[in-house]
Amino acid sequence: MSYFFRYEPDGVHNIPILLIRILFVAILLFAYTQKNNKKLLWISLLLGLALQLTLFLWYSGNSTVFTKEGLPLYHCRLSAIMLAVSYFLKKEKWMRYFAWLGLLGAIIAFSFPDPSPFLWPHITNVTYIGSHMLLGLSAVIILCQKETELNIKDIFLYTVTMNLVISFVNYFMGSNYGYLKALPKMFPFDFMPIQLFFILSVLISVIIIVTEKIYLYIHGDHHKNVEEDIII
Repeated sequence: MSYFFRYEPDGVHNIPILLIRILFVAILLFAYTQKNNKKLLWISLLLGLALQLTLFLWYSGNSTVFTKEGLPLYHCRLSAIMLAVSYFLKKEKWMRYFAWLGLLGAIIAFSFPDPSPFLWPHITNVTYIGSHMLLGLSAVIILCQKETELNIKDIFLYTVTMNLVISFVNYFMGSNYGYLKALPKMFPFDFMPIQLFFILSVLISVIIIVTEKIYLYIHGDHHKNVEEDIII
């Protein structure tokens, strides 16, 4: 058990990413077949919260990494928490926004994996894989319910507000939550934090806007509203 919760990193990870990607696609397809299963959604959201709490407690046991990595301020970890919160508070626009953010974040996480440097099995491996799988499952079910639509103003407002909070924490704690201070090492680009804030805020917003519009168009649920399409 101590090995599973160890704090000394191995320097590398050994997650079988190809197998994980195949499983992730299978879970997304399964979620689509269960799009009306509210019990499954409820269970998925609670499990996602449980994983976030478990990871938070593990980080809290090491003050060295807690403030730099332990707070739930990465976009996917925020999505897991806010999906559950917005679902139970019946905040439909929040729920749809964080469903898109979580689904797209999970796709990116498995396309360009950046897990903690621990060999399997370790709590960070389990939460990295499990949280993103559950995000995909919950997000697909929520998005298929089509109970509300996001407009451009909503999406930009939520994204900018979220990234402002994350950037504020990064500035005072010297952390890199949301990669708003520096991109992962796998990317050969170097930007200033203010540039990353602008780039990622616009990129996240535009991807969600385009994906939302395409989804609604395909399903014939798009109701054009000129006022909603004006960026303020």
